[in-house]
Amino acid sequence: MTSPAIPPAIEAAELIWRDGLPESKQIEDICSDLRNGRLESGDEFIERYNLIEQFAAVPEAGSFVVAKAGFGTGLTFLTTWQAWQAHGPSHAATLHFVAAEPSPLSRRDLESALTAWPELQSLSKELISNYPPLIQGTHRLILDGGRIRLTLFFGDINTAWDQLDFQADVWLGDNPKVPESSVTRDTTETPANSVAVIGAGIAGCLLANNLARRGYSVTLVDAADEAGSAASGNLQGAMYVKLGVEFNHQTQLALSSLTFSQRYYAPYLDQYWHPTGLLQLAWNDNEKDRQRRFVERNRYPEEVLRAVTRQEAETLTGSSLESGGLWFPSSGWLSPGKLCKSLASHPGIRKVFGLSVRQLVASEGKWLLSATDSEDIRADQVVICAGHLSPKLIPGQGTFRFKAIRGQVTHIPASLITNPKAVICGARYFNPAQGTESEQLAVIGATFDLHNDEPAPTAASHRENIRDLSAMVPQMLSAEIASGNLPDQLAGRVGFRCTTHDYQPVAGPFFDASGQVQEGLYLLTGLGSKGLTYAPLLAEFVADLLTDQPSALPAQLAKRVATGRMHRTKVASS
Repeated sequence: MTSPAIPPAIEAAELIWRDGLPESKQIEDICSDLRNGRLESGDEFIERYNLIEQFAAVPEAGSFVVAKAGFGTGLTFLTTWQAWQAHGPSHAATLHFVAAEPSPLSRRDLESALTAWPELQSLSKELISNYPPLIQGTHRLILDGGRIRLTLFFGDINTAWDQLDFQADVWLGDNPKVPESSVTRDTTETPANSVAVIGAGIAGCLLANNLARRGYSVTLVDAADEAGSAASGNLQGAMYVKLGVEFNHQTQLALSSLTFSQRYYAPYLDQYWHPTGLLQLAWNDNEKDRQRRFVERNRYPEEVLRAVTRQEAETLTGSSLESGGLWFPSSGWLSPGKLCKSLASHPGIRKVFGLSVRQLVASEGKWLLSATDSEDIRADQVVICAGHLSPKLIPGQGTFRFKAIRGQVTHIPASLITNPKAVICGARYFNPAQGTESEQLAVIGATFDLHNDEPAPTAASHRENIRDLSAMVPQMLSAEIASGNLPDQLAGRVGFRCTTHDYQPVAGPFFDASGQVQEGLYLLTGLGSKGLTYAPLLAEFVADLLTDQPSALPAQLAKRVATGRMHRTKVASS
């Protein structure tokens, strides 16, 4: 008998292969759809659930939700996806498939099982390439350019129905375990679909693009003249999180964000996204001890992370190091400013740049965005994604527990460093140099200046970055720069992070100081220094809420990012 998996890992289904087809030891019928033939296939599948008529009735920007207890080989999901392709609406609409699986297949077994159905090869390939690591909890997969959203819960089915927030239009299976709270909804009702997003940083651009792909009318507003001009405009940004020694809700949110962002950025490979791998260096005694305790108390799939010795770390990064650390093979670095501009270029996004919003006012079921010397912008719903400027835009009275933290990065010419092959993080992050052949720069940083509002780069902050980097990787800087002799024109950039009192992001509907929800007003901010990692999943979550579609976050994590906790005075539970 095998011992239970240590969180956050989950035990994979143990398969026995007979005649090239699998059977599961844990769940008798996990693969019965394969062994018995495609029970719910083609016309029979469509007719049994009346899918042609139901799919055709989904309006522009609408959605249809299918749920199933069990996922197994994913064959039923793939058949549903195929039916949506054949009979779904031609306009923008989303098919959601929600499934809970207590004993998921490994990626290798999933791939082997699905070879039995070559007619589904293209769909199977996309599912397999996006299949999540075997980690407990909720996983959101975006497929088929966003027309398909798969929510997989790995773990106990009853726990899944307690935690997942959705309303199914169809429950599949002969004996579906339908939660008592499940209700039907009207999928033919046209949604109120105009949304104004204030702030064109990484969070705002991700959200605007997400909504536009779902068929919503989006207005993206920013005081700057282009997207990605503030803290999201750096040449490079390391994409990582620091996972806690204890696997609690905070760690679970960070882990879910990490794995989702790795899947989300994959289509931008070698364009804006560079998954070089990332090393979290055990750079001092405290961090060595923390990593030791982390490894002892947790089990992660190696595709997510693994502990490495100094020798392994040096091989992986191509660098001379003082210690080993934690290796994240699927992480790396982004060009966030370029990505923001690409996201904002979607034809469904109306860009209103160079406009400073002066006031937000609710009027006759709409929100009015007022600005000096400009016409008001009207929208059904508004999302404030303005980083450290967000508190100034929230209507009404009250003070909030946000703080702005200055962060300066330094651009170091490749000639002054030993260029790493992967991102190295510790006291600072150190990205591999990039740029033209004549000018290769590595971005290092960033400072953490809580009581400094200087918008321009300073020599003192450059020295601080280089001093801390030199202490972390002393053999990777030239002797000249390590000694403090900085080049005369050392470049860099300043951004202001928006952080909360508990260093957790804020995402969801806005609740005022009395605990009442402000209809149509949402926040997506407070992402701190990990915005590149948190923003994709939280933008997906807020888009789910705005569109009344199944939530990408389970209830316990949605509560973790709830907006009501931002008031300095206590509010009723939201």
